[in-house]
Amino acid sequence: MNFKKNTVALAVGSAICLTHTAWAAEQANTVEIAPITVTGEKINRPLEQTQSSVAVVTEQQLREKADHDLVDVFARTPGVYNQAGNENWGIRGVPVSGFDDQGPATLNGAVSVFVDGAQQPNRALTLSPMPLWDAEQVEVFLGPQSTTQGRNSLAGAVVIQTRNPTFEPTFSAQTNVGNYGEYGAAVAGGGAIVDDKIAGRLAVDYQEGDGYIDNIATHDDANPRRTSNARGKLLVLPNDDTEVLLSYAHGEHRQGDRSVMRENDKVRYYKISSNTKAFDNLKQDTVSAKIDYRLDDNWSLTSLTANTSSDYSARLDFDQTADDNQVILRKQDGDLFSQELRLNYASDTVKSFVGAYYGHNTNNFHDRLLFDDELFGTAKGDTTIENQAVFGEINWTFAPRWTLITGLRYDHETNDTDIDQDDFSSPGDVSKSFDAVLPKLGIDYELAAGQYLGFMVQKGYRGGGVNVRAGGGHESYDPEYTTNYELSYRGSFFDNTLRTRANLYYTDWKDQQVSVLDPNTEFVHVFNAGSSDIKGLEVVVEKDLGEQLTLNAGAAVTDGKYKDFVTGDGRDMSGESFLYAPKYKMSVGATYRWNDRLTVNSDVTYQGTTPSEYEFDADGQVTDERKSDNYWLVNFNTEYKVTKNVAVSGFVKNAFDKEYITNNRGGDVIDVGAPRTVGLVLRYDM
Repeated sequence: MNFKKNTVALAVGSAICLTHTAWAAEQANTVEIAPITVTGEKINRPLEQTQSSVAVVTEQQLREKADHDLVDVFARTPGVYNQAGNENWGIRGVPVSGFDDQGPATLNGAVSVFVDGAQQPNRALTLSPMPLWDAEQVEVFLGPQSTTQGRNSLAGAVVIQTRNPTFEPTFSAQTNVGNYGEYGAAVAGGGAIVDDKIAGRLAVDYQEGDGYIDNIATHDDANPRRTSNARGKLLVLPNDDTEVLLSYAHGEHRQGDRSVMRENDKVRYYKISSNTKAFDNLKQDTVSAKIDYRLDDNWSLTSLTANTSSDYSARLDFDQTADDNQVILRKQDGDLFSQELRLNYASDTVKSFVGAYYGHNTNNFHDRLLFDDELFGTAKGDTTIENQAVFGEINWTFAPRWTLITGLRYDHETNDTDIDQDDFSSPGDVSKSFDAVLPKLGIDYELAAGQYLGFMVQKGYRGGGVNVRAGGGHESYDPEYTTNYELSYRGSFFDNTLRTRANLYYTDWKDQQVSVLDPNTEFVHVFNAGSSDIKGLEVVVEKDLGEQLTLNAGAAVTDGKYKDFVTGDGRDMSGESFLYAPKYKMSVGATYRWNDRLTVNSDVTYQGTTPSEYEFDADGQVTDERKSDNYWLVNFNTEYKVTKNVAVSGFVKNAFDKEYITNNRGGDVIDVGAPRTVGLVLRYDM
């Protein structure tokens, strides 16, 4: 590891010595902030004309803020909660996997994540940190996206667009080192293969680290991590009216145990005691083809085909101690196929599309529980979900300054789940079908130049399914629905140097899917046992002070509570707040750019305390709650361009080494936030 650090340091020093004189002759470039276009709702709109509450992070901002993965983006996004490692995150108080707690084998979730139009498997959302090397833009939509995105978008969606090939040659490379044994390298580049006809791009990223958690039982690193990603794209232009984009991506992620221990009611920060060398390992391959065909000046046709296959394996410590030898072995093979066809229309007053969708999702799982190396029990089975939908949206500027937004989706879903073996309960073979009509209706009014006020009502939906958790009885459950009412404001002032966004919303949740613990068997069952509502406000402000300095601030108040929820053993959680969901979150930051040579960024983020577990009396009433910590975190990033092409940057996250609990559940195993991490990056851009 010292050899790697010395090598990077030598490379940095050499680059400075060889190129500093050349840089002195360069003329500084004026920094310009390009307009931001939001693409995730399938009608391209400027950010200021997008009603939905959306956080957009551009390629430039990812670099300025040292965002290496989605965890970094979520950390400062108001309305999104997260914890180190990405295992538990959610939007507007709703966890990414929903409230039905079915574990990694489920195909259902509450938030969808798309990379280049391909939906990511559920396990990738809670396991992989989703690296952002070569990403062009990240859009985080807060609130239901069911009408546009379909299944698994009840609480929101994340849309990631990586850089596409161009006919101009491009090349970027970087190497990095950091504390806790972090090191890595990445390259990306491409250009014309056949002039004006075929272009290609390749991006590769590899990262490795020891992790910051020690296993005091094995005297080893508890959470070593290794991530590698490769992506290739081919752009083909057969004629002036047709564009074909072919993509292939391969990713691998492996990590260990992310929990820490509590001993004598005291948190042992970054220590765990386990006699099992635990790991989670995920491999996935994605192929996609996007075809855009221009019919005339107004009409176009888009076809998007994608398939993601995933291979997940794990070895976990069942008792999470070094006392007993109890091990869980997991193996899952999944496949997500989708085909979408859209007819698009755009004119001066109307932007619209109508489309059809087909999805075929499968997951085969095989879990084994071993006591002292002897097989104690097995659970295995498979799930197949088929999804068909027709959908569309019309944005009609029917009068000066007035735009009507209407959308509708008809969604049909079948779920076939066959539990071949479950040594902890009876196997099950269940087939269910669900239908949903998902409208949205909104109005947008331009108050003045650059000032927009909007109101939107839309339906959110998540299909039902079958409980696949071992010992859960494998009963079926029905869909859940939300109705979201949202008032939005977007405004710019002083020649667009001051930009503001605000969204005020109320969400009514019916037939809520919740997990219920059976008091006799201690196994988890899933029922449509709850109803709740979510009230909230999200505000973002940005201000440019000259061409060099940009200030930003954001805040969210999220109040999600059960209106009606009684567990199977009579515990009444009605009126209680959602677990893990912070009521308050805010961030403030500043970015300073000097002569296109030096960039300094700092962010301060706050996340409020959240309930991790409720305590009850003999009558089933809540008497107390275990809470996570509230916390302030300070991050810094500085980049210095040695030449026009070579840059050196350094970052510090959690600069004051704040120790805080993120999941204060009962027992001796809990989750905590990451300690101070630092890193150095050397980058070359052609």
